[in-house]
Amino acid sequence: ICPGLIITDIVRDSGPKTAEAMGMTFDEMVTTFSQEAAIKRPNTVEEVAAVAVLLASDVGGGITGALLSVDGGTAQY
Repeated sequence: ICPGLIITDIVRDSGPKTAEAMGMTFDEMVTTFSQEAAIKRPNTVEEVAAVAVLLASDVGGGITGALLSVDGGTAQY
């Protein structure tokens, strides 16, 4: 599972330093990344968890060796 931006405690803690290195505030960085996504917002933990549940279920038994992007449409492929 290849998640996109998710606002978690880790992102809240480390994000301001990353944003500063990019020459912007944390909120500006989140907005920039969100605007690059087709859904125009960060992903949620629940969205990524739903894919994990699918893969762990009998229904997902036929999905093997795959990279699944849960990134709101930021991947270029």
